Amino acid sequence: MAQIAQNHATFHGGKHIGGELRLHLYMPRYPQLNIALLLLAFTIYAAQSLPVTPAETLSGKKLEFPTALAGKTAVCVFGFSKEAGDHTKVWMTRLAQDGIDAWSVANLEKAPAMVRGMIRGSMRKGTPASRLDHSLIMTKDEKVWRQVLGVKQDNFPVVVLLDSSVKVIWTYEDVFGDEAFQQLKSELAATAR
Repeated sequence: MAQIAQNHATFHGGKHIGGELRLHLYMPRYPQLNIALLLLAFTIYAAQSLPVTPAETLSGKKLEFPTALAGKTAVCVFGFSKEAGDHTKVWMTRLAQDGIDAWSVANLEKAPAMVRGMIRGSMRKGTPASRLDHSLIMTKDEKVWRQVLGVKQDNFPVVVLLDSSVKVIWTYEDVFGDEAFQQLKSELAATAR
């Protein structure tokens, strides 16, 4: 077994128990460092909870989603089909009317590559100029996003509230409804405190 330095966390060996590998982590003697290491591990875990996917806004800017949203609370309305996209417009209009800065996210991975340009053009024409920078197109990771967001029906949008560390804190999958809208506003108010 390897010697363990007193002031560094070190993995010490590992053995198979019941078919799984168990690693032993020896923590340093300093409690402040223990806490810092645990916070670092939690931050890394939280950052890995959502996939990072290349995206492009309808205005043509490329970014990494949701990493580009880090640092502030964000409302995102996801659509995985044309019908869900139509319902997304209703959500986005109502959010804009209430002054809530939101992002629409369309994943076009299932659409044939030769049709994506036409879909993008149609979306661009149907989106107000003020929202082009907050309307995203993704063409990868659809299956992963569906799983992470818990998508149950293709024809409904999924409204997601992300905290400043891009962790999901609230979701709703359905067409626009006043009750859900009030819940979202309550959650936004709670995160602002």
